[in-house]
Order: sequence, then structure tokens, then C-alpha cells
Amino acid sequence: ANPIGRQGLDAIRGIEILLEEFSIFGVPTTSFAFGLDPEKPVAKWGTETKSTRCEDRRCLVLGKGSAGRCPEHAAASKVSGVYMPDDLRCENGRYCFMEDFAKYWASYVAGADCSNQTEATCAGDCAYDPQLKVCHTTKTEYDYTGLPAQEFIAHLGSDKFAAYQKTRQDTMTAMGREYDVLLGNKLTGYRLTPDKSALEFAWISFNATFPTKNTVEQANTWYERWSQFHDDHSPDIGGFHTTDLYKFMVTQNEMVKAAVMGVLLSLVIAFVVILVATWNWWISLLGLLNIVAITVVFLGLVPIVGWSLGENECIFQHLLHAYHHGAGADREDRARHALSEMGISVINSSATTLLAAAILFACGFYFFLQFGAFIFMVIGLSILMSITLLIPLLIIAGPSGDRGFMPRCCRRKVDE
Repeated sequence: ANPIGRQGLDAIRGIEILLEEFSIFGVPTTSFAFGLDPEKPVAKWGTETKSTRCEDRRCLVLGKGSAGRCPEHAAASKVSGVYMPDDLRCENGRYCFMEDFAKYWASYVAGADCSNQTEATCAGDCAYDPQLKVCHTTKTEYDYTGLPAQEFIAHLGSDKFAAYQKTRQDTMTAMGREYDVLLGNKLTGYRLTPDKSALEFAWISFNATFPTKNTVEQANTWYERWSQFHDDHSPDIGGFHTTDLYKFMVTQNEMVKAAVMGVLLSLVIAFVVILVATWNWWISLLGLLNIVAITVVFLGLVPIVGWSLGENECIFQHLLHAYHHGAGADREDRARHALSEMGISVINSSATTLLAAAILFACGFYFFLQFGAFIFMVIGLSILMSITLLIPLLIIAGPSGDRGFMPRCCRRKVDE
């Protein structure tokens, strides 16, 4: 993101550090939600076949770069049947209740009998840990291959799974990972029908790598990448993905549409205003051409300096009006009359506006500095192109005599 002000000012740099390092928004996340018909519960889940997780913006998901989940905390897994990363700095980058369910299945369904065994009877799919003095299952969440739909739904709505979730939260809180519990409760979950016979709604989330501030092109690119990720790995589930980034992205897209519409509408209105002022379609077209030239040059400079779209201003209508009413035998005489009659006034009015805008250049915040530069550039381009483009156009192709006048039945009376 661009800095908010001059880097040499301590106040500006302090505000930037607060916003960047101590953001109240935290790590951005992208959530996938699946709203299902009560008559059609989940039958299968998408799988990921390639790595999309790393610690920079090449990847969509923020987390450890190597494949697989973070190594688990062995004691928590063996004693409580709960998964948590052994290293606090290791991030899986995702929150998915299905992974918790798979761990629950390994510990409390497939390995349900292990916790009741002693050292002497601990055998089969169970193993005894002499240090922890506990018999635990050798099954892992990776052994989970799925369950029939009704059996799966029954487990999700059971008191046994609810007790497992409570055990998991208590264990993680005791190990100093309360933040993971809070994030997990917020970023993943599911809703069953009132009679607990089907899955109505479910959501999972990923830690995202996109920045908090994006241009409209960057925001649309991130949206397309996450859409492709969804389509690649869960094409049959449906659902949608959402994040705070998309809220302003929609606004940005509408602002771009409005800017384009505003430019086109402004050109139409400008043409009508010049036409009413001069009642000469020829002069009005030349004025419109000058407006288009100023707009094209200005909008061409906008991406170069990294600005967003704004509004334009024209100061050359006075020159057109003076040319229209000029007394001269040919185009050159009428152009000379326009410059001598209104040139000084136009330049003086431009100069006062430029000086007023120049005061903003001393501001520390870039918003005010940019606003001053915006006014300076628009007025500067308008006066420059009015003198160097519009006047030569009038000399070369301007109307002479009564050419371009509106039909007498439609135009106002012109003084002789």
C-alpha cells in the first residue's frame, strides 16, 4: 500500500506503524460457505491435490510451506485424542471442522476401546506409552475414509462429538492456545436441521495472503484466484467464498463503472452546454474534441502517478464564446480576437487556481498533497491545451461566417 504521508515526519510514520503492525483487523481470512438443501445432505468433500500454502503472496493460503499438517503435540493426541500443532509458530493456514471430526473418529470411534485398556491388554490398534502411562489408538485422522451420510450426520449431532469438542477446547486452552479455540469457533462450523437428520449449512476458512489494501485490479485478481481454487477442489459441492476484501471490491468495481459513465455523461453534457452557449454545432464539436483530448491526457497520467479516477474541469468555453462572437474576416482574425478578448482573463483565472492548489503541496498527508496536485494538473492541462490545441484547431478547421449555426427555426436570435 502507498504511504499515507511524508516519511520524514515522525507523526506520519508513527501512524503507519500502528496501522501496519497493530491492525485491529488481524490476519485476513477467506471463508467458504455451503448452504445445502435439507433433502440433500453432504455426500462427499473436495480434496486438495497440490500445495497452495506458503508464507508469501505467491500462494493463496498463509501458512507453512511444506506439505501436510504441522506436526502434532504428541501428549495432547495420546492423552486427550486432540490435535494441536506442537510448534506455536507453525500454521496450518486453515480451519476445517472436518479435520476435527476425522481426529474424533480416530480417537473416539475407531480407537474407542483403547482408553479402557491397561498396559497388559493394550494391543491391536492400540499402543501403550510408558512415559504418559496411557493406552492410545494407533489410528490417525489420515485413516478416516468417510462414513455413510446418515452415520456421519448422527455423529455430528451426537452428545459424544459435543463432549469431544469440549475436551478439545479445554485441552487447547490449558496449553495456551485459547486464540485457536476462538478462531476455530468463528471460522469453521456447521448447522444441522432441527431434527438432526441432515446438514443444512457448513463453512470452513483459510488464512489468506492478500494485503488489506488493494487496487481494483488486484482485488479482482484475488477474487478470481480464490474462485479458481474453489472450482478446482470442490466443484460438486457448490457454495461460495467470501472475505472482507470483497466488500470494498464490489464498491471499487461500481466506482469504475460510475467513473466511465460519468466521463461519458460529462462529455455529452459539455457538448450540450457549449451548443447552448454558442448555438453552433461546428464550434461545439471542436470544443468537445478539446475536452476529449484533455480527458485522455489526464487519464493517461493517472496510472503513471498511481492515482484513481476523478473529475475533469474545462476553462476554454470562454475562448470558444469569444471566437464565436468575434468580428473577423477569416478564422485567423477570429482566433486572434478570442485570444486578445479572453486570453488574459482565462490565464489570470487559471493562475489564481494554480496558486491556491500549490498551497496544498506543503501538507504532510498525501491526501491533501494529491488533491492539490490533482487540481494543479487539471487546470494546467486545460489552459495548456486550450492555447496549444484548441486555438490551432479553430484556425485550421473553425467555422467562418454563418457556418455551423443551428437552423433559424431552432436557434435563438443573434445580434447583427
